[in-house]
Amino acid sequence: MNYFIIFMHPSEDSFNGAILREVTSQLEHENHDVNVLKLSNDWFNPYLSKEEYEASLQGVYPPIIAQEHDKIRQADRLIFIFPLWWGGFPYIGKGYIDRVFSYGFAYELDGEEPIPLLKDKKASLIFTTGTPERDFKTSGLYENTVELINKSIFQFCGITLDGVLHFGDVIQVSEETRQKMLQATREFTNKLSS
Repeated sequence: MNYFIIFMHPSEDSFNGAILREVTSQLEHENHDVNVLKLSNDWFNPYLSKEEYEASLQGVYPPIIAQEHDKIRQADRLIFIFPLWWGGFPYIGKGYIDRVFSYGFAYELDGEEPIPLLKDKKASLIFTTGTPERDFKTSGLYENTVELINKSIFQFCGITLDGVLHFGDVIQVSEETRQKMLQATREFTNKLSS
């Protein structure tokens, strides 16, 4: 299988970076094709200009966006790794979605009715919060976060959400707890690839 990992944290030295290393290592160990996009390292510009937006409505995309389209086309599964900041993706991740999940590639419209164009794709989410997992779930924020991403991005574009892994309180937990989280990451990745 071909995996495309979109890493949205600005630092690979973060716990999200440790998650990325575990996921990548596990998939490569199982001889899968793995393509990793580290948005901060790859200097992806998250700004969608008026000119680019208008050109995308005509099916015209800058070369960097066309390259990202190709990566997604080639992937069987997308894996998004990110910290949840202010209720959503970090800015660079949101900008990636804005620019790359563009009209004519990810969706079209029939009047106001969306026509999803990525129906053969699956996606998984691995994300972290500073809020403890129990508090995040009992408050309804976990369900709201996953449902928002799934309905407003994935379902809109025809992508099937297949697997969500959340870790809470990642800033304050012990090293022992972090190691358990990384073990859970390996088990989660193993299920995705089996």
